[in-house]
This record gives sequence, structure tokens and C-alpha cells, in this order.
Amino acid sequence: MSVPPRTRRWIDAHAAFGARLRRTLQLAERGEVAEPRTVDERLLQCVWFDQLVKADRLVTASGKRVEVLEAGRWNTSAGPDFLGARVRLAGQEVAGDVEIHLRSSGWSAHGHHQDFEYNGVVLHVCLEAADDRPYEEKQNGERLERLVLRDALDPDLETLRRTINISDYPQGRPAYLGLCHEEFLRLEPARRRNFFEIAGRARIEEKVARYRAQLATAPLRQLIYQALMVGQGFKANKTLYFLLSKRAPCEELLDHARDVPPERRTDLFLAILLHVAQLFPTQPDFFEGLDDESAAFVARLQECWRPVRPYFADRLMPPTRRWFSGMRPPGFPGRRLAAVAILLTRLTDGEAPLFEDLRGRLARFPVEEADAKAWKTLFGDFVGRLEVEGAGHYFHTHFTLGGKPCRPQALLGEPAARTTVFNVLLPLLILTARQEKDADLEQACWSAVERFPPLPKNAVTDFMKRRLLGDSGEDKALFRSELTNQALLHVFQTCCSSNERTCDQCTFLDERPTGTE
Repeated sequence: MSVPPRTRRWIDAHAAFGARLRRTLQLAERGEVAEPRTVDERLLQCVWFDQLVKADRLVTASGKRVEVLEAGRWNTSAGPDFLGARVRLAGQEVAGDVEIHLRSSGWSAHGHHQDFEYNGVVLHVCLEAADDRPYEEKQNGERLERLVLRDALDPDLETLRRTINISDYPQGRPAYLGLCHEEFLRLEPARRRNFFEIAGRARIEEKVARYRAQLATAPLRQLIYQALMVGQGFKANKTLYFLLSKRAPCEELLDHARDVPPERRTDLFLAILLHVAQLFPTQPDFFEGLDDESAAFVARLQECWRPVRPYFADRLMPPTRRWFSGMRPPGFPGRRLAAVAILLTRLTDGEAPLFEDLRGRLARFPVEEADAKAWKTLFGDFVGRLEVEGAGHYFHTHFTLGGKPCRPQALLGEPAARTTVFNVLLPLLILTARQEKDADLEQACWSAVERFPPLPKNAVTDFMKRRLLGDSGEDKALFRSELTNQALLHVFQTCCSSNERTCDQCTFLDERPTGTE
């Protein structure tokens, strides 16, 4: 099978960056320094450690003369960067810690102004000032002197970038940084952005490929249903939702719904799903003492289940508490399955079936002329079709069957709906466009992918931003769309081999190409 162009570009980008990284590491082994890197905090820490400054130009933002008596001990653990420093401020000797940032705004951006562990800092050193304030504020309310080094470096910043080898210093490479960290910072901003965009597109191609493989054994509507079902899970229980979608497949649910009035179909779908998942209570004492609302709802579900029970009785899943694993009450399975039941009615809506409706909207969308506002409106429409407020539904005000009422909460909120649009519907639309040989629709899909706003953060993307870019601040400019966030997940999976602890399995160090399987 031929490799899609976007996957091929990723393979080429991976190989090119890997070659750069291997060359840089070889230079380091010989004691040589590679081409200049983008400035990050560790470079400034090296400057402070060796006092590569013009002593007569050290003056705080408030105008106090600074004399460094001891730079302090380099702290390789949590807390201020240098401990036990001694400096004279306007002739008065003070002892304490020193914190280093590229920009003065780092003090508040990193939350140090609210952290009592930084109350012992006596000097905030930065390369540049983000504002004209003469002081920072500490958690205890005291003022902290700010020292800006931009005009006091000796030699100049460009020379320092070319000559300092960070690995020679006590801090070395912190555990959270990857071997590739400095090489990413050496890339010109445009090339760095291009690398992440290529990686993000490759990850989308992986999603499309997975759906294409699944399409060989299931129709499109079942794929959408399965994906919606799996999207309700969390880590360990995702497999339970997938198995449920197989034991209670979409077409069978719809077949049983043909003889049921439209207003009862959601109850029918939910009754089947709850019973097949063995999430419907069976113990006799459960039905004793139910409040009127719960009793009426349970009775409706039982009435829906009774005639279809023979068709599903041999497919019941083994009971397990994993349905609730890692879930907060708003994500309990009864509510999630109620959302799926409602979405299933939207998938088969006679006037505007969900998937076909979104396909038509994207096909008609004026991609070339659309501005940011138009895209925002389109994405809002897409997400709106996936959101399930559930007002009036039993699970809108209950976490569990028979449980105490809770304040009204959406069954499927905006964050989950956005995630489903990006991770499920857009890849499936790309696949549909390819099957129909509709190049215009596919291009519209990719334009939507490239402009889609960031999804909620997760632990992997946060970890990878720091592993690849450290505290350079580059992530603010790079990761303003979900496509580049997807790149972090792709690099983690294919380059780091999903290894969070070390760089031992880094595929950039392997001369063989990756991603061709």
C-alpha cells in the first residue's frame, strides 16, 4: 500500500531532524559546540553561574547598584535556581536565593509570587524586562529587586550562545528535557513550526488509516457509533464501551426502534445499553423506596427492555466496577450512555442526519474566502450538533439510577463535543472524501483540521512541550491550534516510543526511517 503524502513528509522530516540531532551529539562528544541555539533559561543560568557580566553595569530596575559576592549553589531540584547567594544592594549585603528567567514576567507566570518557597529570593535576574516595574512581589508581601542583564552581558549574547556548552555545567540536562531539546531550539522558528505541522498531519493520517481498516468489517454508521461510544470512556474503561458497541451494534438498535414511537426511541436505546452492560440494577431492594421520578423512569426502561431481551440475553457483559474507574460522578456510565442514546437519534434523524449534515456544511463552506470569524461559527455549529444538554432527561439531574437529585448538568458538554468533532468526525470525513474521490471536500477537511482551536490540555501534551522546548516560551507561539498539539502526541508515540522516563528509545538516534509500517 502506498504511503500517503502527509505521512511521507513526516518520514522525511523525522529523518532530517534525526540527522541534525546525531550530528550535534557527535560534536558535543568531541567537545565542540554546534551552531547557535535559541536562548533559553539554562543559558542565562550559565551566565550567572560564571558571572559573564560587566560588573560595573549591574544595576537593579529600581536603580540600586549590585555587587555579586557569591553567585550561589546551583539548585538542580525544585525551588529557586541558585541557593545561598550573597550580594550587595546599594552597599548593603544580603544573603538568600536567586531566581533566573528570560523575561521578568516569568516570576508571576510561574506562580512564584504565590509560592512561600520563593520568599527567600533576594534577587530576580532576567535577560529582558517585560514591563517597567522596578520590583516583583513575593508571597509574603515583600518587594523583590529585579536585575535585567541584557546590557550587562560580557561578551555579547550572540557570542555566549555560540560558545557556552550547557552540558558542561552542573545543571546539565534536567530529567524532564529530551536529548532533542536544544536541537529543536536551534531550528529557525519557521522550520520548527513546519516540523510540528507535518507531525500533526501525520497523526491525523494515522486516525484516518485506523478508520479505513475498521471500515473493512463495519459500515460507516457503526464506525461513528463505535467512536462515539469509545469517546465516553476514560483510560481503562474505554474497552468496555467498545465491547458494548459490538454487543449492541448500531443497526440492531435501529432495527428494534422501527416499531417504537420516535419519542420512545431514546429510552429504548438506553434500556438496551444499560442491560447489556449489566449496569441496570437487579437486586430486589433497589426498587424499594424509589422516589416517584426514579420509579417512573426505571419502569419505562424495563418496559422498553422486556420485548427485546431475548435478542440480547446471550450478549450480556460480565459485571465490573471498571465502568466507574477514574470517573467523577458527571462521567458515570448511565449519563454517558444516555448521551450516546440521544446522539444515535441524531445520527438517524430523517431530516438532517448528523454526519451527512456536517459533511454538507463543510462541502458548502467557502474555504478560500472564510475569515477567522466564519471558521469559528462553523466549528461552533459542528460542536453544537454533538453537545447533549439533556434538559428534561432523568440523567440531567441524576448521576445514577435511583440516586439523589443533583444540580442540572449536560450529558455531553462542550469540551467532550469538541474532542469528538476533531478526533472522530473530521478524520471520518477525510476518509469519506477519499472514498468518494471528492478532492474539494478533502481539502476543506484539512483546512478545518489546520484551523481547529486547541482541545483541553492533557498530561502528555504538557509533558512533551517541556521535554522538547523546556521553559523557552516557544510553546505560546507554536501551539495555538489543535494540529500542533497533535504533533506532540505523535512525537511522543513515534519518536519517544511513549517513554516518559528516558530518551533510551529515541528514534531520532536511529538512522533507519520511522513510520513506514
